[in-house]
Amino acid sequence: MKKLYLLAILTLAVVILLAGSVLAAELNPTPDNPVTIRIGTTDQKDDLAVGLEYTMCKVFESMVETNTGGAIQVEVFPSGQLGGLMSMLEATQGGQMEAVTGTAAIPSFYPAWQVFSIPYLFQNSDIAMAVMNESDFMLDLYEDMRKETGLRVLGVAQNGFRHFTNSEREIRSPEDLKGLKFRVMQGPIYQKVVEAAGGTAVPIAWSELYTALKTGVVDGEENPISSVVLGSLYEVQDYITLDGHLWSENFLVINDDFFNSLPNKYQVVIKEAGKAAATAGTTSETIKSYITGVKILQDNNMKIYKPTPEELEVFRNTAQPPVIKWLKDEIGAELVDGMIETVEEYTEKLGY
Repeated sequence: MKKLYLLAILTLAVVILLAGSVLAAELNPTPDNPVTIRIGTTDQKDDLAVGLEYTMCKVFESMVETNTGGAIQVEVFPSGQLGGLMSMLEATQGGQMEAVTGTAAIPSFYPAWQVFSIPYLFQNSDIAMAVMNESDFMLDLYEDMRKETGLRVLGVAQNGFRHFTNSEREIRSPEDLKGLKFRVMQGPIYQKVVEAAGGTAVPIAWSELYTALKTGVVDGEENPISSVVLGSLYEVQDYITLDGHLWSENFLVINDDFFNSLPNKYQVVIKEAGKAAATAGTTSETIKSYITGVKILQDNNMKIYKPTPEELEVFRNTAQPPVIKWLKDEIGAELVDGMIETVEEYTEKLGY
């Protein structure tokens, strides 16, 4: 019995020593004994000016590996190799992978993330990016999310302003949306926005969208120009109205426990790389939408309409009140009012 007891004690001691060695390796990565960050995206591996999330991942990879001297390696897994966005977020939260980029899925983990999904909230991307990455309001929100979920925000890029497309008629007012069915992403906020603006919302997966448009299951959809191009939706849609009813994000988040296990000097590198990745992702989206994207739409005879400020005001006055009321019921009036006040502050601050 005594021998068995001593054996158990020795075994436990060995396990503790091994665990300590692993922990030491994680806390003190070196070029000879590096730590790996696995980052996943559903975005396809593509030209850096086309793959928005992929661009973010590659900038992050290069900066982290270069500025840590190879002590931290980054493995990028595009095209959903590590699963769908929801499963990758769950894996990142649980520590089975380290980081992920994506759009729109975080509200399932942290409902307050919907706070910037107020229709016609941002006048332009300059205001949106400043609010999302610089404002105390959003930085406080990210900190609260970190504490609640264990997901640390490293950067937020622009996925694009969402616009209405359809195959029936040009849209210049909320009245023009009536009687039309629009595909929306999964998630109640998208349905609320489209219905508040005057259309009928039908949740359909991205993979099924092209066929749904082609066969007339829905008349239209709402997406950034970059996504319209990505899905070749110009082949089955005749009109696009650049109303920008929603600004959508590409987030970059990392497991907070993993982040905190690293030496401070490497935490600084990761933070810097996250900010640079967000800037690169936004630039990538702008190139894809307004340099290559618009030309592709024009070359395929898609009719592009940009509403006047007066027309946008009608859209705003129609769509905002019901969505704001719904959001206040969902996440609280204080958060929603704080978001609106912050946008107004930065709109004035930036001279718009």
